[in-house]
Amino acid sequence: MTLWLLIVVLSALTGWVCARRLGGRSGLLASAAVPWCGLLAWLLLVEYVLPYRGGGASMWPIAQLFGGTVAAVVGVLSYVVFSRR
Repeated sequence: MTLWLLIVVLSALTGWVCARRLGGRSGLLASAAVPWCGLLAWLLLVEYVLPYRGGGASMWPIAQLFGGTVAAVVGVLSYVVFSRR
């Protein structure tokens, strides 16, 4: 639950920063791409760089599919909300 909250808050913060600093299409694309790529970088770091902590099969592609989608959608929604203000 804490990880979902962290993903949502950081993605909303990214959308806010993109709305403040960027405009138009580039801001919209950055508000979706930065959270998605950030989650991908974190998942790959945990999977391939940090020491193995045991467990079963690698599920990082599934985590990226769902978590990355949520991160991108929240980033875009916060961009749209804050760019209209």
